[in-house]
Order: sequence, then structure tokens, then C-alpha cells
Amino acid sequence: MKKSAVITSLLFLGLALGAFFESLRLPFGRVSAPAAGFFPAVLAALLAVTSLLAFAETLRGGGEGLVQRDRLIWKKILWTVASLLAFGFLFESLGYLVTTFLFVTCSLRVVERQGWGPAVAVGLCASLVSYIIFGLLLGAPLPAGFVRF
Repeated sequence: MKKSAVITSLLFLGLALGAFFESLRLPFGRVSAPAAGFFPAVLAALLAVTSLLAFAETLRGGGEGLVQRDRLIWKKILWTVASLLAFGFLFESLGYLVTTFLFVTCSLRVVERQGWGPAVAVGLCASLVSYIIFGLLLGAPLPAGFVRF
């Protein structure tokens, strides 16, 4: 049994329970008309279930050797933080579509060392699909930048 896996799953379980009980202070609403506490409660419950499953898997001794331990590569971490900062600074001026496309493409190209083709294809799909879901279907206000529909 891995001590770090047990501790991590228990920490996430504690975080989930804390978030769940705090979300109960907010109005819950209904599934058809969710209020402010609905999504935090649901997400906290999902995190708790996932933590319990990870804890049970660790106790059973399963999953050993399935995840290979990578070396901590500071260059990847710095690139990721830099691209997140750039995303935050450029979000309003360039707009959601362009900034998301650039962020996903750069992350795949620079951090994950993917080729230009897959990086551009995934960046384009991720920005368009997420814009359709959040901007069009859910009506979330996303900055247009210079790309307008």
C-alpha cells in the first residue's frame, strides 16, 4: 500500500466534504432550476466519490505500476504558468476564441511536444466546441475580441 496515495485520497476526501458542507449554506434550487449551491454540491460529491474509489483501490493494492512516475520538469511547469498568465492578460483584448486556441495550441506544442498538425487541430476543436457549449448553448458572456459572429 502506498502511503502517499492513501494520504492524498484522504486529503481530497476532506476537501470534498468541507466543500460540500460549505455549499449547503447556499441555496440549492432544483435540477431544472439550479441555484448557487447546486454545482458546488454536485462537484464536491463527485470529488468525494472519486476520492473514496481511489482510497479503496489503494487499500486493495491495485493500480501499482499503472502510473509511471515522471521526473518533475521545471521547464514544463514554467511554460504552463507563463501561458496561463498570457491567457489571463490577453483574454479580454483578443477574445475567448483566439486566446483559447493559442493557449491550447501552445500547451500541446511547447509543453507536450506535439507536432504542429495535432496541436493546431486540437486547439481549434477545443476553442470552437467550448465556445459553442458555453457561449452559445449556455449563454455565458465571453469576450469576443476582434472575432465576432
